[in-house]
Amino acid sequence: MIAFYPHVRIEKYVVMPNHIHLLIAIQQGPSGASRTPPPTSARASQIIPMFISTLKRLTNKTAGHALWQRGYYDHIIRSPDDYNTIWHCIDTNPAKWAQDTRYVTDFPDPVRRPGCCTNKEVTQMSRYFTKTLAALEPYTPGEQLKLPDLVKLNANENPYPPAPGVAAAVAGAVPGLRLYSDLTEAALCAAIARHCGVQPENILCGNGSDENLLLALRAFCDETHPLAFADITYSFYPVLCDLLHIPQHVIPVEEDFSLDLSKYHGLNETIVIANPNAPTTLLQPVAAIEEVVRTNPDSIVIVDEAYIDFAGPNASCVPLTKKYDNVIVVQTFSKSHNLAGARVGFCVANPELIADMNRIKFSYSPYNVNSLSQAAAVAAMEDENYFRDTVGKICATRADTMTKLRERGFTGPDSATNFLFVTTSRMPCKQIFERLRQKGVLIRYFSAPRLSDYLRITIGTPEQMQRFFEELDLILG
Repeated sequence: MIAFYPHVRIEKYVVMPNHIHLLIAIQQGPSGASRTPPPTSARASQIIPMFISTLKRLTNKTAGHALWQRGYYDHIIRSPDDYNTIWHCIDTNPAKWAQDTRYVTDFPDPVRRPGCCTNKEVTQMSRYFTKTLAALEPYTPGEQLKLPDLVKLNANENPYPPAPGVAAAVAGAVPGLRLYSDLTEAALCAAIARHCGVQPENILCGNGSDENLLLALRAFCDETHPLAFADITYSFYPVLCDLLHIPQHVIPVEEDFSLDLSKYHGLNETIVIANPNAPTTLLQPVAAIEEVVRTNPDSIVIVDEAYIDFAGPNASCVPLTKKYDNVIVVQTFSKSHNLAGARVGFCVANPELIADMNRIKFSYSPYNVNSLSQAAAVAAMEDENYFRDTVGKICATRADTMTKLRERGFTGPDSATNFLFVTTSRMPCKQIFERLRQKGVLIRYFSAPRLSDYLRITIGTPEQMQRFFEELDLILG
């Protein structure tokens, strides 16, 4: 959060072509005691210029934005009298921060993210729950039903079993469970380094790539260093920002869901780019991301490559870590290496950045990757033939599935991931999702405004996709 008056903070801001969306909050006093609101002289007449000054400093882009014209000020705070209302609704009931629109701009909220629960879905908090996280919207994972004959195409998991050597490797690690795991993950880092063409000191392992993201944000962001990311992307980014009290600079994607990476040039903020992006499946060329890195020399650029192995050759930004000292590339074993249940992720960066993130890791969870998962990941990484075979089969099924969907009137981009992002005018997508679920076929539906007409479909085995089409054809008639 960015303070511009004592206890007044900018929680989020989104730069639009002609204005900026703002979400503001006023902190509660110590030990639950209410502070006296600032005097009238410090209300909108002073707060508005403070907003403008702060955002100018943050974005470093004043030219061309009508925000800086006086006529747009009333969209930030509607009137001086609103200040007391803002103070009252936040200070007395922080749990309603995400519900109460009295302290939000008049524009529609563009930061509601796909995959996050709404307030109605949040479990009731106890009276002991910290007020600083009262507005936290947890990430909502894909549904995990345990039903016979279920076709699970909703979590972007790999439909094939782990590499043949994984089971034996895990069994071999069982006797060592009486000991703590190797906190340096030496064997695993060496295997990853060989795969990526870097050195072991360029690798940091995590309990899933989500932990690698957390370590990076904790190391390189704070209340004065925002995180910039797209409004339609992996919905864990804003959750981590809320959890870690990091301001969010949310950059809208284009009408076709593509990223205009020129908007990321010269931000002087930590940046995270999912490439390929989820749920849109779109891939940015390495050269375009390199330009973002080059124009932000004093900021960290995180490239989240969870699905990169499905994007074809030479798509990864790992080579940029050898050329620039401000790049972190995050990957996972959950998708292309068939180990979602093992919870293993890793990042590639220069040794100084790895050391920075290790300082965070060793401060809260030094043994973060357990012995069985390390053994499984080493075996999976070393079986290159199996890795390439399963990735190839998924990509072939992806192409076949997209062809069949287009024959049925669906449209969507060519995917660089292990899932498809499609829409149709034949029937509301929510209805398709619900009726498939009733038939034991799970896909993903997002209720966010720009995504509510789309479905995300994980690529399964040919047999699973055949079942999907059988049920889909019955629904469409």
